[in-house]
Amino acid sequence: MLKKILIFGAGSIGAHHMNAGRSLGCDVYFTDINFDQVIYLKNNLYPSRYKKWDKKIKFIPFNEVTKLKDYFNLVVLGVPPQYHLSLLKFCFKHLKFKKILVEKPLSVFNQDFKSLNKMNNKNKIFCGFNHSVSKSILKLFNLIKENKIGNINSVIINWKEDFNYILKAHPWIKNLKDTYLSTLKSGGGGIQEYSHAIHLAVLFKNIMFKDKFLIEKNILINKKKNEFYDFKSDIIFKNKGKKISTYIDTISKTVKKNIQINGSKGSIFWLRELEKKKETIFINNSKNKKINFKINRRADFINEHKNLYINENKKIIKNLNLKNSIETMVCINRLLNNV
Repeated sequence: MLKKILIFGAGSIGAHHMNAGRSLGCDVYFTDINFDQVIYLKNNLYPSRYKKWDKKIKFIPFNEVTKLKDYFNLVVLGVPPQYHLSLLKFCFKHLKFKKILVEKPLSVFNQDFKSLNKMNNKNKIFCGFNHSVSKSILKLFNLIKENKIGNINSVIINWKEDFNYILKAHPWIKNLKDTYLSTLKSGGGGIQEYSHAIHLAVLFKNIMFKDKFLIEKNILINKKKNEFYDFKSDIIFKNKGKKISTYIDTISKTVKKNIQINGSKGSIFWLRELEKKKETIFINNSKNKKINFKINRRADFINEHKNLYINENKKIIKNLNLKNSIETMVCINRLLNNV
């Protein structure tokens, strides 16, 4: 039976999910409250990335969504973070679906995201941290489980990407002020936009720490008029001599995403080079080894979709589950509440 996907949002993320669904042969629907964005998606955004508009992708006006009787294999929420929770409740009330993917971050800090734990169908909820289900990251965690470098003592996560890099990828946006990225309360700033790094730290925390952990932080905040967001953050999770250091930087002109894992028998270094379309794992132990992975942005989303509703491998998609996403938001709250 043909799998059906419904996507909320006709922006950049929505386009990636539409293409992922169509690449896997799905029946893809989308909706957006801004019809001008729908026209831009069809005439400019989608063709600029995927050569031409796919006429098999079906647009549903937002006010018609509640009339849908279809059963969807996946619903995707690709809208600004401040609307995630309200739209999530809307979908549970009006739609029939097997899984729902909320794009990262799960919500905006200080929203009542913990209430999701009380929902009857919370196991249907996943969050779009697609880095965590990439082939290279899954390999990284498998190497740890296979005890290739012994007990893990420390992890260093570098997540550096200039906000201008986002603007280049979204040419219809002229200034950061025109987006939610320039306001913490709307889901902006480095920690929320690049919550991939915090989410990865949570996954490492689940491996390294059995008890509660402490958080140290050093956050640089932009406090200009009508703007309030973090653009550089150093975050340290530690417990009993073990440490996870996470560095998020949105002002560095060089894109740099890497992870170093130090163990009792060696170390592992993961490197993502988007421009070269590759990720590399360097294993430094008694038998040094290098493993290369070919990647591109489109492939990340296709891989995410494939794991969610085609392979449905529970061991893989647990990285995207609600529990890990809520823990990520708990960390974000603890980091930002005293800013």
